[in-house]
Amino acid sequence: MKRTPERIERLAAEYALGALQGGARRRFERWMMESWAVRQEVWYWENKLAPLADAVPAEEPPARVWQAIEQRLWPDTAAAHTTRRGLSWLWAGWSLAATAAVLVLAVMLVREPAPQTQGPLLSGAVVQPDVKDPLWLVAETGEPGKLRLRPVAATAPEGQHDYELWVVPADGNPLSLGVIPVGKDSLQITLSPAARAALRASKTLAISLEPKGGSPSGAPTGPILHITKLHELE
Repeated sequence: MKRTPERIERLAAEYALGALQGGARRRFERWMMESWAVRQEVWYWENKLAPLADAVPAEEPPARVWQAIEQRLWPDTAAAHTTRRGLSWLWAGWSLAATAAVLVLAVMLVREPAPQTQGPLLSGAVVQPDVKDPLWLVAETGEPGKLRLRPVAATAPEGQHDYELWVVPADGNPLSLGVIPVGKDSLQITLSPAARAALRASKTLAISLEPKGGSPSGAPTGPILHITKLHELE
């Protein structure tokens, strides 16, 4: 593959449009991981094409869609919400206790400094064209520097290999977030200050196939299987 500026521009535009598929897309994603210039070109086209979405009329999805998303992302929280709705008839009987609790909480809030917010939370999904469900769901937890990764349709890698998660910065080398699971259990990842800053800036994660236990060098050594862009939740 000749890595001329014209070829970079054409492939980056096709990638941003979703027109680059199959092996060509995977090869280009590996190239993105290796080259800052290629990543910059992709982000240029993503920003250039983003206004086209404004021409699409907004449509409010029905409540059941949001409930299904909540159930998939945070099944325990969604179950708790359902339980609370089923016990709503008890609320009136506890109104006096709730009022007292609010007063106590107000006193505590006066004494405690307000928590610092980190802006809109990032969330996204790692998908594969030939798989109906997302492979992994990923989202910031609301606690600074914490990322939750939940496997959905991901399958175990063949042989003595593991999947490894990376932050792809706008400039510089990928930063490892460690080996990631493929079972039913969610993984909570604590980001280093450098990884957190890089993720907030680029909003880009990648998954590579590595030897058992993860990359021995601190950089991707196997094929880049997935690159996903996170989005801000308003």
